[in-house]
Amino acid sequence: MVTTIDKFGRIIIPKKFRSQLGISFETTLNISEDGEKIIIELVQENAPIVDKNGILVFTGKLESKVDVSIDNDRNIRMKKLLDGGY
Repeated sequence: MVTTIDKFGRIIIPKKFRSQLGISFETTLNISEDGEKIIIELVQENAPIVDKNGILVFTGKLESKVDVSIDNDRNIRMKKLLDGGY
């Protein structure tokens, strides 16, 4: 199906597809590119923390780089140790 982009850069998803996929104005979509293709996918909202055999596991995305998060946490714990906070 052919569609156009309006002057604000918006793409109209035909009603047929919106209805079939359950897309509404609050639906979150992921847009990516693959060469000359634009890929639009529904974002499946999963709980970021799940219980796996009695252990809570974070399954979401980190908002920063892992090494930065680890360094920040390590610095906080070191400061508490040096200040006698534990």
